[in-house]
Parts: sequence; structure tokens; C-alpha cells
Amino acid sequence: MTALRLLPELEDSLRAIPGIRAASVVTSADARPTEVHVLAVPGKAPKQVVRDVQSVAMARFDLDIDHRIVSVVQIADDVAVTGGPESVADPTPPVPEAEDAGPRPALTSITVRRHEGESEVLVALAVGGAVFSGRAIGPALSTHQPRIVAEATLTALTELLGIPAQVESAEILALGRRDVAVTVLTVTIPRLGEQVLCGSALVRDNVEDAVSRSVLASINRRLAG
Repeated sequence: MTALRLLPELEDSLRAIPGIRAASVVTSADARPTEVHVLAVPGKAPKQVVRDVQSVAMARFDLDIDHRIVSVVQIADDVAVTGGPESVADPTPPVPEAEDAGPRPALTSITVRRHEGESEVLVALAVGGAVFSGRAIGPALSTHQPRIVAEATLTALTELLGIPAQVESAEILALGRRDVAVTVLTVTIPRLGEQVLCGSALVRDNVEDAVSRSVLASINRRLAG
């Protein structure tokens, strides 16, 4: 599934709103926003952030943005807080982590561009107020897309992981009535050698999102020690 981003000027304007750290606008082929993802600092209610987004879009670009397509993520002290009905959030309550658990990356955006037989994937992750990005390129074939997304996600995690890692496989499996993204990684740990990590995630909105979350599922176990 290709995610188009045809409104870079709108993204720049949203990033200029006080309290917004990052913004990504996914569009249809006619440049109408279909998804708006915002990374903001705490302190302002998510509903107010959404209203700010709507106001800027209308005032500067004459775009009437539906609040239901705006996803707001607020990051503080390694905790991601999604708020309000406007947010596109996982309805599953978070599981409390141990106090000594490591930082947990949060997926903020995935951009897919296809051109002349190639697919380019850009993944952005947020951890404790910092944003990490990864990029991967491969053949623009549906069978190759999961691996390209997994490689881009893993590239974004390289600095956090601190050890060599590679994507062994990334696939979408049909389990009953559900599609599940399953990613297998190999990591090289000093004095222990090569180890295999595996993560999975249900396909909810799109394949790219599920694959990226499956990589995070496997790596988060490593980051938590």
C-alpha cells in the first residue's frame, strides 16, 4: 500500500505550531489529506492540538481536515501518551513495565515512495523526545515490501540497539481470519555470538504499519534487557 505525501508545505506549517515536534501528512492522489500524524510535547490537550492543526490547514491552505484523521502522540520521559478520540491509538491498555526497563521506541510515521520500479521506505521513531529515522530501498513488488519496511525500521533502531543486527525474514502470514506480520532478526551479541529475535503484530490498518510494529516487538525485548 503506497502512502503519498504531497503536502510538504502543510507539514512544515504544522511543525511550526508551538508544542509540535514532528508532523507527517498522508494524502490521496489528488493531494487531499487522508491521515495526519503529529508528535507533540505534553502540556496541551490532544483535542487542542487537533484544533490547532485544523486551524492552520484551513487558514493557510483552505483545507478542511476531519478531526478523525488526526493522530496525536505526546512524548515525555520515554512514555508515549495518545489522547482523545481524534487519536489513532491501539485500544489495548499498556502493560506496566519494570522500573529498569530500557527505552521503548514509538512508531510515528512510515512513508512509502515508489518510482521507476523501486520502493523507498522511510520510518520515523520517537524515544524520549528524540526522533530516529531509517531508510531502505528495494524492488517495488508486494512480495518485497515487508522486508524493505523491516530494514528501514531496523535502521532507525541501530543507534539504540548498539549491536549489529540484520533482517532474516519479514512476512505476512494468514492465521485464521487474521493477517499477521512476522519478522525474524539476527543480532550479534559480544561474547554470546549470534542470536535470533522474533516479533509479530496484527495487520490493522496496513501491512507497512504491522511489519514495523513486529520489528519493534522483537527489539523491545532486547532493549528491556
